[in-house]
Amino acid sequence: MNFFERRRTKKVLLHLIKEARHVRNLREDVAKVTDLLSLDAGVQRVRDVLKAGNWPQAESAATALGARIEALTLKRSWTWLRENLEIFAVALAVAMAFRTYFVQPFKIPTSSMYPTLCGIHYGPQDKPDWLDRTPLRLAKWLVFGSWYLEIRSQTSGTVQIVNTNEGRLFVVNGLVHRVFESMTDHVSNGDMVIRGQLLASGRRIAGDHIFVNKVEWNFRKPRRGEIMVFKTNGIEHPQIKQNEHYVKRMVGLPGEILGIEPPYVFINGEKILRPLSIARIEARQFGYDGYQKTGNYLASQNNRVQLANDQFFACGDNQRNSLDSRYWGPVKRANLVGPAFFVYWPLSRRWGMTD
Repeated sequence: MNFFERRRTKKVLLHLIKEARHVRNLREDVAKVTDLLSLDAGVQRVRDVLKAGNWPQAESAATALGARIEALTLKRSWTWLRENLEIFAVALAVAMAFRTYFVQPFKIPTSSMYPTLCGIHYGPQDKPDWLDRTPLRLAKWLVFGSWYLEIRSQTSGTVQIVNTNEGRLFVVNGLVHRVFESMTDHVSNGDMVIRGQLLASGRRIAGDHIFVNKVEWNFRKPRRGEIMVFKTNGIEHPQIKQNEHYVKRMVGLPGEILGIEPPYVFINGEKILRPLSIARIEARQFGYDGYQKTGNYLASQNNRVQLANDQFFACGDNQRNSLDSRYWGPVKRANLVGPAFFVYWPLSRRWGMTD
């Protein structure tokens, strides 16, 4: 046996002695005395081999000690499952800590920030395409958040189409079928249908999911034009639920006098044209309608709101369909969560950094 082989063998034997000591410390209070004595004998034999340099006996001594270590080691079933569950638990704990203190995900459920951000909405589609067949339909949803949807009649009879603020209702023999806006109609008012017949089809598109920076505003002041996420605690309005999260755009800052003269926002009596995120809304382009002078709160203040030193004025980009500070007043600093900075799902033209 040459020098390098002896060196490698010596390392293996020393490692076995260390492992045996570790197992003995773990199991000596529950293991049988005979097993512990056998382990000690195995350790002593390895030490004798090392002391005497009796390398021909090294392999048999190592094999015997290894078997005695294995005999004392606690046998666990489903080891691979336990290890993976431990890894998952640690990863989940790290993710939850990150979510709690640094970055938090939110989803956009409504159209109040359209077209900057989209909530759940529907689009026309006559029939399923090749991506709407299993298993590709799942991949389509995971990437684009789009799901093909059909509305079929639950009974037979004459179709009556009723338009409401929440969409269209197809009434067949007294049974109501809700058809969402922008879906493709397959029947007309007054048509006769049978049970199971296709009334409308389309695709359901998931609302944008965003990341919010919960730390940034601890190191700098919020800026006009940022997309703000805040809690509704303390906001009094019949349509507002407490302890919810809202997403709007920050229009007014503490200490300012804010007013709206369509399509512009006025701060301290002066029309503001910056930042770009507000200017493009005022320009009434790309789907924006400009700022609208509406809402009970804004009207009650004669369209001029004096913000306190801890208050912000929040407006949705979809000014014709947004329940915001024009209706229930300013948002307090204590309610702020942070600025939205990234749309992470689904994949669309809005994917990426928000503005």
